[in-house]
Amino acid sequence: MRSEKWEVKIICSLLFAFCFLLFAGCATVSYKKLPTGLRQSDYLSIDEFCKQYGLRYSFDTTDDIIRISSQSAQGRLLLNSLLGYFNGSIFYLKKPPLYFQGRLLLPKELGKIILSKKIGLFKPSFTIKTIVIDPGHGGKDPGAISRYGLKEKDLNSKVSKYLKEELEKRGFKVVLTRSQDTYLSLESRVGVAKKYSADLFISIHANSNRSRKVRGVEVYCLSSSRVNSHERGAGLAKRESFRPKKLSSDARAILLDVTLTKNYALSVELAHSLYFTFKNLGFRIKPPLKASFYVLKFAHSPSILVEMGYLSNQYEEKALRKTRYQKQIAESIALGVVSLGKRYAGANQ
Repeated sequence: MRSEKWEVKIICSLLFAFCFLLFAGCATVSYKKLPTGLRQSDYLSIDEFCKQYGLRYSFDTTDDIIRISSQSAQGRLLLNSLLGYFNGSIFYLKKPPLYFQGRLLLPKELGKIILSKKIGLFKPSFTIKTIVIDPGHGGKDPGAISRYGLKEKDLNSKVSKYLKEELEKRGFKVVLTRSQDTYLSLESRVGVAKKYSADLFISIHANSNRSRKVRGVEVYCLSSSRVNSHERGAGLAKRESFRPKKLSSDARAILLDVTLTKNYALSVELAHSLYFTFKNLGFRIKPPLKASFYVLKFAHSPSILVEMGYLSNQYEEKALRKTRYQKQIAESIALGVVSLGKRYAGANQ
């Protein structure tokens, strides 16, 4: 199977927490005099800097975010801020990027950071403690219905409860977005993940297709085209539920962009972990798929969506009705989660 190439490393959660303290307000200001303690000799114009290090850049005064990139690297800086990130690693500057006398200036120290072999080599810090399970559909929304009357919403609920049991046996804290046959909006579902600061969000569904021959488990994670998008970060940053309020929307946008990239990496890795687990246990399963489902885009945590099988296929529908098969699916998902957790436990030693 084709391996996933990461463009970013997982960011240490402690560093991430400090981001909130270091962002400054970022209305574009062209200084006539350098702020106290800063010297022009400590800076290069962005044109000189990029020429020296073989980089390209873009800057828009509407968002105050400086983007620098090469064929193999990318970085982002926030004007007047000491925080930035390059190739997935957060770092802190002693001097901020400035807009001085109509020119963008970058601190010379940034060059040393870019050339440093330490950048991008942080060990991933990720511990799975709280998992939110989302049984798809419910209430007035039955989801797919088989020709024999099996409703997806009921199947999702049963398997989710079995999955909750399997994960709790393994020491995880588990929260269901719904435990009854109730209707929840998509926003409410991802709101549960945010409320409980979920380390993982797993949405449980069953599939259907016009062709009754189609069958098999499918695992979805967010499409890479929806990652590293400032527009997406800006949209999330404007949502009332995002904190802290003291940050400007642009500062929140770049912070969220870093977070979303981290979550994407973990989501893909979790999807592959489940894929190999299902496959090793004898399930028919496709390689992980990419999609832009709402619950994957806005859960604020590593998220996957599992399609347990096709209700439109009579053989799979028959299997999905059986309690034993439902529990096997739940156990397979739990084992995939455990596998991912062990991988990061080893990395953090």
